[in-house]
This record gives sequence, C-alpha cells and structure tokens, in this order.
Amino acid sequence: MQIPAAKHGVVILVDPPSVHYHKNIFFDLNTPLNRDNTLRANFNLKAKLEGAGYPVFTADCYDSIASQYLGCEFHYWSFGAPAVQALAFSGTNVKKVGVALFEPPLVKPLDYEKIELLAADFDHVYLHNVIGDGYKLPSSQLSKKIVKFYWTNKNFDNSYAESGKEKRLAKIALISGAHFAKAQPDNGYGKRLSAIKISGFKGDLDLFGFGWRKFQIRSPFSSLYWSVKLWMANEIVPKPDRKSDVYRRYDFALCFENMAMSGYITEKIFDALFAKSIPIYWGAPDIADYIPSNCFIALDHFDSIEACFNYCRNLTQSEKAGFRKSIESFLNSQEFAKFETGIHGLILNRYKVV
Repeated sequence: MQIPAAKHGVVILVDPPSVHYHKNIFFDLNTPLNRDNTLRANFNLKAKLEGAGYPVFTADCYDSIASQYLGCEFHYWSFGAPAVQALAFSGTNVKKVGVALFEPPLVKPLDYEKIELLAADFDHVYLHNVIGDGYKLPSSQLSKKIVKFYWTNKNFDNSYAESGKEKRLAKIALISGAHFAKAQPDNGYGKRLSAIKISGFKGDLDLFGFGWRKFQIRSPFSSLYWSVKLWMANEIVPKPDRKSDVYRRYDFALCFENMAMSGYITEKIFDALFAKSIPIYWGAPDIADYIPSNCFIALDHFDSIEACFNYCRNLTQSEKAGFRKSIESFLNSQEFAKFETGIHGLILNRYKVV
C-alpha cells in the first residue's frame, strides 16, 4: 500500500457505507461498484486532499497504517457508515470530525435514533435538514453541531449534450431496483410500484433496473407477485450500464425519492437533469427552494399519478423544449454550485483545500 506523506500531521479516515468499499475501494474508479461513475467524487476528494498533504484511507485501514504515521492525528469521517459503527470507532490520536447520514430515516431509522450520541461524539453531524423534519433534534447545546449538507451531484458520465439527431420517446423512464420490503402508499418505494401498475407494461412508462424477476426472501410475496406479473407480460426489465443511456432517449424520467423529507434531494432528479430528461419529481416538500420549479414536474401538484401522466402526455414539443431550456440554465447557475460540490466540498473547505 502506498503511504503518502502527512505534511500537516493529519491523516484522514473515511468510513464508507458498506464493507464492500473497504480497502480503499471507496476511491477506486475501476471497481464494478463504480456504476455511473458515482465514485468519481470520492476519487477526486482523495486526490485533492493528498495533493495538499493530507493522506486519505478508508477507516478499516487504520490498524495497518497507524504505525507508519506515528505522532499524526487521525481525522475520522463517517460517510454513511451505520451509526453504531461510527460511535464504536476509536484509536490512538483519533479525532471524530464529521458524520454524514445520507440515507433518510425510512431506510436507516436506527441511525436517527442515535443523533444525540453522534452529536456528542463528533464535531459535526451532517443531515439533510437542520429543522428536525423526519428526526428528533438533539438537545439545544448539541444541536449547534447539526449542519445541513447537500448530496454531491457533480456532472460526470451522466452528462448529455443535445445533438438534435436523436428523437426522444414521448414516454417516461423509470430506473429503479426492485425494492419491496419498505413499500407503502405514502413513500417513494410504494409510489414507484403504483406508477408501474397504473401505466402497465405497454403504457406511458418503461421500466429499467435490477432484481425485478428475482425471488426475495425479505419480501417473498411481493417479489413473487411482480416476478409472475412480469413473466405474464413477457416483460424483460433491461439493466442499463449508465442511466444517461436511458434518460437521453426519453422525454420524462420518474424521480421519486425514497421518502418525503425536507432537504432530502439525491442524485435521482439530477441524473435526469443532466440528460435533459424532464423529471417527474416526488420527495422533498421544499424542492422548489433548491431547484427552480420550471425544471421539473411536481407530482404533488396533481390529484393523482394518472393526472400527472396525462399532463405529461399532452405537453407540446415547445413546452418540453421550455423545460429543457430551464434545466440548462439551472445547471449553469450558482444555484447548482452547492449540489456540484456537496458534502465533498464541505470536507475540502474544512482543510482549506481548493
């Protein structure tokens, strides 16, 4: 393992969300886990920090490198690792600088139950909002440590320049894994399934993604139901290598967050925006505070999914072009800048690295 010099006496440890990213795979552009080049931001973060004299490793490397950085301080960042793991991490000269909760309470409820402990243990806790929407704020003294962060949505392989040669399908693309266990009518998992049922397999919506025809032990009945339904419709769900390859061929993209929570805005809507596919959005109730409302179609503005789909169906080419012009303006604006750098930008600022 290459050991960069710690010019400032500080080594940075990043704890990724899964063991699959251990051994520095979290920064590896060549791993199969780097779908849609999503690890590029981590790769760039490591490169910039190390270029400024701050060695960076995934936190599991601590034991193997500690003896080679005697006298250095180790700055620990939890990058979506389970809260219990972040709280348990310890070592000689380890300083717990920041913990980011990327997933919402619906996905990782136990993490949000431990916010008080996290705030006591870390310098800062980075959350989607600082108002307690979806979670309980810690005590007034510790609440000062709660910081709003933005999901990093820098435009990498999802970019797509309009060529004028490829005609888009006047349909809706949905790229989603088959998630059934948490699906309820009032969350994104359930609303995606409702949209598929409403459209049917030969209607307004085309489905892409992984796991749709597989039996799932955690959701035996739902997975069996959808497997049979797809089989009867003779529907093979394509698995795209890149989202942009799909979105650039469609007028619309279904972009439902996993749950509705203030400030919880992920890559879903941006993947569509980068490809100039008009997002049909559901999720953050304050989405228009971050992305101009003329860049997307808000599901909440309609009485039903059917009404929303009908609206999309009746848009003229001129109206669709208007959406795309607004999208282009937004992606080139200062409003987008905070999403472009996101949590990675916050970390670079912490160490005064440009």
